[in-house]
Amino acid sequence: MLQIHQYEAIATSQAIRNTLATNPRLPLLLTALDKLRGESREDALQRALGVSDSATAAQRHWQDPALAGMTEEDMQALRRLAETVEAAVRGGKEDVLGLDWGDGV
Repeated sequence: MLQIHQYEAIATSQAIRNTLATNPRLPLLLTALDKLRGESREDALQRALGVSDSATAAQRHWQDPALAGMTEEDMQALRRLAETVEAAVRGGKEDVLGLDWGDGV
């Protein structure tokens, strides 16, 4: 659960604003992901961030037309955004638990 200062760090982060500005499709993609619920949402987020099982992901189709046209560039932009939000939440503290990307990064 995030604390108030972490929400404030996200809301005031210039790095997050810069990341959002790098890909004008990010707001559309985030809105499409936000419309999904339950397992569909979790699966779509994992696929969009490139952390899903590739065999399983290959068997699924995007349910939202906005996500159907997702490019590798879009996926990289979403990943950068997630990493930037994570950095804002951590506040420069490396000992704070972060996201497990599963790729050793």
